[in-house]
This record gives sequence, C-alpha cells and structure tokens, in this order.
Amino acid sequence: MNELIYIYATGAIIAGYFLVRLALGKVDPFESVWMFLLGYVQLYVIQPWTYHDWAVGVRGARLVADANFRILWSLLWFLAVYHINPFRLFASAIPRPPRAWSPGLVAAVSPLLIVWGLYCARAVMHWNENDASQSAESRLLASFPFVMNVAAILMIVTGRNMWAPRPAFTVAGLFTSGIYIALWIFLGKRSPSLIAFLTTLCALYITRLRRPSWTVLISSGLVGILVVTMALAWRMDTTHPRNLGGFFAFLVDFDPSQAMERLNLAEGDGDQEEEISHETEEYGGFLLMMDTVPEKSEYDYGMNYLKAFSTFIPRIVWKDKPIFGREAWRHAWVVGSEFNREEDFASPAIGILGATQLNGGALATFIVIAVAAATIRAAYDYFLRYAEVPWTQFFWSVTYYNAWLMVVTDDPLVWFYFSWGFMVFPLVILTWFMNKLGGPAEAGRPVAVG
Repeated sequence: MNELIYIYATGAIIAGYFLVRLALGKVDPFESVWMFLLGYVQLYVIQPWTYHDWAVGVRGARLVADANFRILWSLLWFLAVYHINPFRLFASAIPRPPRAWSPGLVAAVSPLLIVWGLYCARAVMHWNENDASQSAESRLLASFPFVMNVAAILMIVTGRNMWAPRPAFTVAGLFTSGIYIALWIFLGKRSPSLIAFLTTLCALYITRLRRPSWTVLISSGLVGILVVTMALAWRMDTTHPRNLGGFFAFLVDFDPSQAMERLNLAEGDGDQEEEISHETEEYGGFLLMMDTVPEKSEYDYGMNYLKAFSTFIPRIVWKDKPIFGREAWRHAWVVGSEFNREEDFASPAIGILGATQLNGGALATFIVIAVAAATIRAAYDYFLRYAEVPWTQFFWSVTYYNAWLMVVTDDPLVWFYFSWGFMVFPLVILTWFMNKLGGPAEAGRPVAVG
C-alpha cells in the first residue's frame, strides 16, 4: 500500500492549495487552474485510490508506485510554473482586445448559429453510421453543435454589458442556453450539457465584474452534478421509450442515486470489460502507457501536436492526411492491453499523463506540464487585464473550462483539435476583427479586477 502514499500526498497538496488560496481571498471560480485541478483530482486522486487493488494486480506494485510518484511531482511542477512571475508577463505580450462590441453583429450571427446547432442536434438524434446517403459534406456540416451555445454566450455578454445593458439579449441568451442544455440531456450527452451550464454561469457573472457567492457556487455545483447525472441516467435507461414522452416520464421517475455511482465527467460508453478491468479509464490508460512505452512500443515524440495544424486542412485538399500520433497510440494499446485488441482498436482517453508518457516519458511530461501551466496562467492574466471588455468576457466564458479537458481527454490539446478549434475559435476570431473595425468602444471605463 506504500504506493498510495503519493496519491494521499497529491490530494493533500490540492486541498492545502485550495485552503491557502481561500485564506488569502484569492479563490476565483472562473480561474481555470481550478478546472485543471478538478480534472486532476478526478483522474489522479480518486481513480488511483479506487482502482488500487486492480492496478497492482494487473501492472504490479513497482510500476503503480512509479506512476503515482509521477502524479505527485507533475502536480508540484504544474503549481510551481503556474506561480512563477515571469510567465505572467506573457499576458502583456498578447495583442489588446477590441474595446468595441457590436450588438448588430451578435443579432445577425446568433440566429444562424442557433439554427445550425439545432440542425446538428437533429443529425445526432438520427445518426446512422451505415446510411450511405449521408455525404461527407453533410456529416461535416453536422459536426458543429456547440455553436448554439456560443450564440447563447454572445447574447448574454451583449445583454449584460455594464455600460449599455440590453435585457432582451440576456433573456434570449438564457433561453437558448436552457434549450441547449435540455436538448443534450435528452441526447444523453453529459459533457455538452455541463459545459453549457459552466459557460452560462461564467458569462452571467464576469459581465458584471462579479463572482458568485459560496451559496451560489455550492448550488451551482449541485446543479452541474444533476445535469451530468440526468444525461447519463437517460442514456443508460431502458424502461422508457426514446421520445419526448418517454423523456418526460423518465424525469418524473428520475432517482439521482441511479447514476451517481457511475458519475464520471469524461465522455465514454461502458462495456462488459469494465466489470473486470479499468484500463479503458484514464488512470488505467496511464498505467498501460507507463508499462508499455517505450519497452514494448515506441514514443510518438509529440507527433500528435501536429494536429493543431493538420486538423484544419480539409481532406479535399490533403486526401491522404494522416491522424498524427494515432499509430503509436494505437500500437501501445494493442501490445499492452489486458485483452486482445485489433489493429483498428479506437483507444479511449488516456489523460494528460498518459499522453505525455507516450510523447516521451518523464522528460515530455516535464515539458508539456510546464507549457500547460504557463498557457493557463497567461490566459487567465490576460482575462483579468481586460476583464471589463465584452470581447474578453465572451472569449473567457467559452474558453476557461478547457483546462479541465486538457487533463481528462486524449492529450492536452485535443479540446482544440476536435471541439473548440472548430466550433469556437472561428467565432472568437470573427468577433475580434469585426469589432476591431467597428469603431468607438462601447465597453466603457476600464475597471481594475483581480
């Protein structure tokens, strides 16, 4: 059980860090470090403790101890880099945001995004992998559901502008967000529903340069858990018809305890293997990478990060475009799994430490964790520097939660490759340039925050 000492220390450091920041009055719920630490607790405190006996039985006490020690020093290194002052200077090097904000642009763009998002949701509802009539273009068009939530945030930021409030925009934004959350609960997708809730809460508060009280935070946490639990429970439900009538009947019969034991904020569909193994969960994937790479399978040497560029090159231009890093990732799973895996096995998320082990072991972990910490800190400092500017409020509302996704998904940039980069980044850039050209500022007087 000595290998658990590192996990207890990791949990104690995170708890101590929170208490110190609390005592200093520096706990901002919209500071993305908390989202990073939330994911870290989920994957590298709770899972190692819960799955300890399985891990030792499958991978051996020595490897589990080595993995848990890496969990500890990676956290310490992240916090050290996050609080090194020179990294905070990055925020001052980033171009200033546009101080203008165009309600007309929001009014023109938002309805299009809402319709597009509804179309995507309908496509998900009727998705059929074997339907040959679905062209590649139609599948691509149906891959942008989050734009509906982006429209909601645009309208909330416009409506809650301190210097020129427009309540009608706020009402429309909240209604759109509510529909989006309900719709994706109905589709059984927990992450989209939760992210929409988080972005909406952020937009409501930072637009007035305020932070929620502890009462509101605790209540919001319970609502977030309820949203995730309902989506998961509905996805697993077999007693109600899969239509609106069945969904409303499910809500009437809903018992939160049905799904609480399976509450895990990272997307994933279970199978019978989960009853005897945890390797397809993030900590299990991390252990597999520690056990397999490089002794049985090669490093990918960070090839996956090339997807930050290649993802945005259409296959109509680059027909044979590879998925960089996929081959090494899949091979590691095939040779290291407890089960027989085919060469086309689509491996599940391995978390940030599993990804960095695949990148290049301890050295890659040291580098990637430092870059992640510096990036998260610079982004947050940039937000504080221009917190009164509507564009910054929009940008931060639809961005800050990604620190959690950096921890819990395939690798630290997967949120950019396959989600934010497509559905949010273009709109962030569009609003930047359109408002830069828009003339006088509507943001009002600068206000010190932080």
